[in-house]
Amino acid sequence: MVSRKESAADIRVNVGSEQVPVEQLSVSKDIEIETIYGAGNIIPSGFAINRIEYTGNMSIKGNKKDLEGKFFDDNGVPMVLQSIIITHLDGEDTSYDTVLVTSQGYEVTSGETTETSFEWVAMSKDNDVNPVE
Repeated sequence: MVSRKESAADIRVNVGSEQVPVEQLSVSKDIEIETIYGAGNIIPSGFAINRIEYTGNMSIKGNKKDLEGKFFDDNGVPMVLQSIIITHLDGEDTSYDTVLVTSQGYEVTSGETTETSFEWVAMSKDNDVNPVE
């Protein structure tokens, strides 16, 4: 797997009409590919892309209790977030769209700001769509 670190000018999560600044963001793109073998072949004759999934982790500075209401409803069910937007130093944007938070954790240090982390999954990147055959 390729791992790369990059500086971004701005990272934010769109929560309805509000924007929440993100301190740190990690992103993974997982692609599930199945090889296809013809009858009696030991070398693949083709492949099928079954799934592309965007997941990651984001850390946000702030009180856990204040942040929970932005990402979860009153019953603790994740709300659908509009997008996570990364503005790169060159001014170009990358967006992960229709985002759901899948888990939450936080770390508290005496005398310092609490940092809350959330794992997430996005339905698309830059509003991509299913390919038409």
